[in-house]
Amino acid sequence: MSNISRRQFLKGAGVATLAVAAAGMLAGCSKEDVPVIPEVTTRPVMVIFMTGYGAGNTHVVGEPVKIDVLKTENSVKVADIDKKLLPEGYHLENENAVVEVRKDDSKGEYIIVFVTDVTMTPTKKTIDVKLLELPNNFIEAKAEVAVDATGVSAADIQLPDGYKLSADYGTEEELLKVRPFGTIFIVTKI
Repeated sequence: MSNISRRQFLKGAGVATLAVAAAGMLAGCSKEDVPVIPEVTTRPVMVIFMTGYGAGNTHVVGEPVKIDVLKTENSVKVADIDKKLLPEGYHLENENAVVEVRKDDSKGEYIIVFVTDVTMTPTKKTIDVKLLELPNNFIEAKAEVAVDATGVSAADIQLPDGYKLSADYGTEEELLKVRPFGTIFIVTKI
């Protein structure tokens, strides 16, 4: 065993205490706690704005812009993109979209965000709907309705995989009947 001086012992104990304290502080961090510090905690990602013309036809709109994305993230919430960066005369096609960060040798990291001409007024909106599998299994679903709709029909609901509407909605009249928003629709497993 080697001889260790009192000074060396105290110095080593101090370093060990600091390491334990730092580890404790880091354990309390989560992805949401990461501060946005350009080029330290974030990386530049190019945003390419596109518009669709149906049947898979798309067109690049405006100039690409760069945004800072946390290094820990592999996707971007479209709603978090500063609206000032959008091409003039366009708005986001779907503010609820989350787009995957892609990588290309020539472009680097990029995302594709779909925009719509502001003169085009949306005719549909997506709403949340509650489904019930008896006796007490509540399920969240989406329905697409007209922007000015006052209710939702069973036919509008995008059912989750493995479910179908109850036999109560078996007739065309019941399937198309508009019910108030907040109505809970009965489903069964397939």
